[in-house]
Amino acid sequence: MHITKKTIVGLLFGAGCLIAFTGTPAPALDLYGFGSYWDKGDAEGTWCAGIGLGMPLLTDHLRFDGRIYLAEDSDLGHDDELTMVPVDLGLQLHLLPDASINPYALGGLSFIYADADHHDVDSSLGGYLGGGIEWVPFPIVKLFGEVIYRSQELDGGLGEHIDVSGYTVNMGVKINF
Repeated sequence: MHITKKTIVGLLFGAGCLIAFTGTPAPALDLYGFGSYWDKGDAEGTWCAGIGLGMPLLTDHLRFDGRIYLAEDSDLGHDDELTMVPVDLGLQLHLLPDASINPYALGGLSFIYADADHHDVDSSLGGYLGGGIEWVPFPIVKLFGEVIYRSQELDGGLGEHIDVSGYTVNMGVKINF
């Protein structure tokens, strides 16, 4: 009997689908708020607040994650203020979703709306990777902390680039429905 590459790919795809759909997704959404500090390359660090939404995707281990940061303006130098509003869409991979202490990895795409007072600055698309930990002290309340590295540049006027890559530390509360 001769097994072709097409047969092997089909079997692997089928096995992957069976594994993905055997877990029962958590019947829950996470609505959350957090405080944050964002250390950026070419602009000064910024304190932020943010809100987010998490929802199960196929299994308890995988969650869709969407969030928006409401950051204070950053000093860009030369008496110029830079306004940035990051919007992140990504995935969280939870290692122990049913445990009271749950480590996870996260990553995704980030769109930053940007505007400066005196210079032309374009919004841009970038990415982020990180890790975090949740602690569940009560059935519907989760406390979390995470560290994220954002990789992103903004295009400034006259061909200059503004590096806003850097680490972000988030701490907050999730309400689980």
